[in-house]
Amino acid sequence: MAGQPEWEDRFVGCLVGLAVGDALGSPLEFKSRQEIVEDYDGPVRDYLAREGTVLVAGHDEIQAESLAPGTPTEDTRLALLQAESLVATGGRVDPADFGPRFITLLDTPWAAHMGRTTYASLKEARATGQLQSGLAGERAAGNGVAMRIAPVGLRHVCGTFSRALFLSDCEKSARLTHNNPVAVGAGVALAEAVRVLCRHEIMPEDLMAAALDTLQPGYLGLPLVDNPLRQKLLFAQDYIEERQTLVDNAEANDLPIDFFRIDLNNMERCGTTGYAPHSLAAAFYAFAAHKNSFEEAVLVAINAGGDTDTIGAMTGALAGAYHGLAAIPNRWRANLQGYNDIVETARALYRVASTR
Repeated sequence: MAGQPEWEDRFVGCLVGLAVGDALGSPLEFKSRQEIVEDYDGPVRDYLAREGTVLVAGHDEIQAESLAPGTPTEDTRLALLQAESLVATGGRVDPADFGPRFITLLDTPWAAHMGRTTYASLKEARATGQLQSGLAGERAAGNGVAMRIAPVGLRHVCGTFSRALFLSDCEKSARLTHNNPVAVGAGVALAEAVRVLCRHEIMPEDLMAAALDTLQPGYLGLPLVDNPLRQKLLFAQDYIEERQTLVDNAEANDLPIDFFRIDLNNMERCGTTGYAPHSLAAAFYAFAAHKNSFEEAVLVAINAGGDTDTIGAMTGALAGAYHGLAAIPNRWRANLQGYNDIVETARALYRVASTR
């Protein structure tokens, strides 16, 4: 079967969830978990405004506009552009189509929120016309690919799965901006997670293992040992197992345990920076720790501090792909800027994916 009715709802849940996590996390970006508690008198549970600041993207200083509550950042915009390109090309990941779409953001206020690698790569692509020559080197090991690649995972939900085509599509999507294998690998892992969660092929607690199966030793030239993506995913799996032991003990002995504090501690152990292995492990942990609740997964993701908008976006995409749209609290859906356009884009992507 090319597609199933419930998959369309999960496509919508994935892209709306991504935008919700992004919009919730954006005002908290770069704050520590302690600063979040101090600034807002406790954990943040709803949308806040983000004040405009002068940000440095690449080597340019850009004035970022203030964002009203419920407004996603460039994380969502780039993901939607990738989805729109897939719709326009009939499901093909075509750099000649999505590359110019991304480049147009350089002349918009969204540019101020871009990571340095994404911004510098798009400027270089505009100048040279090279759309598969993203930046390499250690500074290009950020989470810019993983934050936007969910639509590529969704495109491979329906029909007969070709791993070779899937990997090729992920790599083409990544290399517009990032040619670092850690960044590309994180994108592949996130796209695979979205794909299998939408299909309900795995249990959430097995998510890290599924990603590790995709990131085979030596893939993309990553080292056979000391692979940072594999290390962080294995750590995240350990933290989930430790947490489940605590849950079992608490239920068996009626013990009061502050699991929110434990989750924030484990998120910090994963890492909440923009380094791709940190962000990927943190998002996977947040989702797996709260596999039955979109809301609680995203709240853990954004209140842990650090790169809160991107980790929130990744967690929201995972939880939305698994649970579908109805699991996202209505107060977040109703106040999400651009909600109707996101829903329509997700439905159009499902129509293309289900007929490929």
